Amino acid sequence: MAKNERRLVPIVSLDVEGYSRLTELDEAATLSAVRHIFTDRVEATIGEHGGSVFKTMGDGILAQFASAVAAVEWVSGLQQQLYQAPVNSADGKTLRLRAGIVMADVVVKDDDLLGEGVNLTVRVQGCSPPGGMAISKWMHEYLTGKTDLSFTNIGSQRLKNIGHTVRVFVWHPDAQLQQHFANNVLSLIQKGGQPSHRPSVAVLPFENFSTDPEQAHFADAVVEEITATLSRIGDFLVIARNSSFTYKGRSVDVRQVGRELNVRYVVEGSVRRVGERVRITAQLVETDSGRHIWAGKAEGATSDLFDLQDRLAEMVAGAVYPSVRKAEIERARMKRPDNLEAYDLVMRALPHLWAHRMHENPEAIALLDRSLKLDPNYGLAAALCAWARAQQIVYNWTDDVEGERRKGLALIETAARHIGDDATGLTALGTAVMLLEGNARRALGFVERAVLVDPNHAWAWMRRGFGLVYTGKPEEALQAFARAERLSPLDPFTFNMHIGIGLAHFAAGRYAEAIRYPQMVLDERPGLTWPYRDLAAYKAQMGDLEGARDALAKFVYLRPPLSLASIADGLKFMEGPLLDHYIEGLRLAGME
Repeated sequence: MAKNERRLVPIVSLDVEGYSRLTELDEAATLSAVRHIFTDRVEATIGEHGGSVFKTMGDGILAQFASAVAAVEWVSGLQQQLYQAPVNSADGKTLRLRAGIVMADVVVKDDDLLGEGVNLTVRVQGCSPPGGMAISKWMHEYLTGKTDLSFTNIGSQRLKNIGHTVRVFVWHPDAQLQQHFANNVLSLIQKGGQPSHRPSVAVLPFENFSTDPEQAHFADAVVEEITATLSRIGDFLVIARNSSFTYKGRSVDVRQVGRELNVRYVVEGSVRRVGERVRITAQLVETDSGRHIWAGKAEGATSDLFDLQDRLAEMVAGAVYPSVRKAEIERARMKRPDNLEAYDLVMRALPHLWAHRMHENPEAIALLDRSLKLDPNYGLAAALCAWARAQQIVYNWTDDVEGERRKGLALIETAARHIGDDATGLTALGTAVMLLEGNARRALGFVERAVLVDPNHAWAWMRRGFGLVYTGKPEEALQAFARAERLSPLDPFTFNMHIGIGLAHFAAGRYAEAIRYPQMVLDERPGLTWPYRDLAAYKAQMGDLEGARDALAKFVYLRPPLSLASIADGLKFMEGPLLDHYIEGLRLAGME
């Protein structure tokens, strides 16, 4: 055969779903299980169908076939065999393959195949349901009348490094799972998006443990409220009630639910009536592992069921949101650095942002910059990165104030164009506008939008509280902080909420009460130093000048040179009287 000959051939791409995560958990067991699949299931059968492997990777292969029909029949047979007789790793996790098949125009060079067609096959494989296959439109048209397999159209997809959209069709041995997967993808496209790597959640029907059958209707209503409440959170996808309620009255394993609904997490629970009280329990479970991430319960009087239903939905949503966020961060941490995508980089950045520490914040900026290189129009990443750069200025962590401000303002413009109705992104954007532009009223506009999009978004309520303090409404601010704390008592931002509450009391002239809150933060998180600035201002205004000077010394330690003018510039979002009062406190504490 001549070198560099061009051929039109069916190419099959296979990989193992979640391979990186599985190797992190148990590398030896995963490698052994993958080797078993490739040796006993792939290499032992592919030749019989006219196929041959031309490239192997750690968790996948690329193969060519003499016939498109033979390629599809071999993949379907392989996936049906694995579905009926799964191969598990040592820790009991099922290994599932994803397959992509494309008729590709390739260049044959020695024993290798090269060209854009090979890359396209790998990208189409990325659209495959775990345990199934994805094929291109051309392949689907060619197969008409030549196979009994039924494929589902999931629409035109934008694939990485492919300059045009590709219409993709999917198949899975389980027809119901195939349809659920397709519905999930299509619902995203109809909303103007693309299939996302963001987490997905299904709220399963709650069990009725009461003897009163009427409580079953109440339980269904609670599930509907929880589903609706979670649906307003833009950070993850929530499966519609109609799909989740197909499991009512059935005893199913959460792993099966995860496969069939294509979700990472499920919320399950029960209702029990005890006398004149109703008790609801709920728990959040990771479908891959069956691991319980969060569990909680709430009670109320049966005389007020409708209000109780709303309160329970709010309680569950408030606990599920930070629990899912924490679980997603852990998933991102377990991935190999070379496998990280834009969303995973944002997840990795969040703990560094939440830490509010001088050495952590640049780490967050670096990760968010990497995310934006992968996706320059990622509104959430841009908003968070603008906020991170604002923190460099506000907490006096940099001597390049103008450089950070310039970069942050450019990110604000990117975020404003692409943020859409993402409540977390809107809140981060509002925070960045407040801190960088010094325009608390414009910032409040973004935060108010976030609250409208998701009335149960704790961080939005917290930032609303800060905005109200800065604009001279401390009592209203305290109400907003109280709602934020009620919505998300487990939130990692609770310490920052305490900073806001302290500032509200300071603005209202209650100095002794104000001092309690930054001191509380310092006791809870001894690694922080910036709350000492608040402590210095508050103690000085109360007349405790010795305590104020001590707090100021701890604040300025290891920071770039500071002055009252530089502090005032960083805090210009505080409106007139409050800023003057705060700066005067620092002057009394000894700052010049």
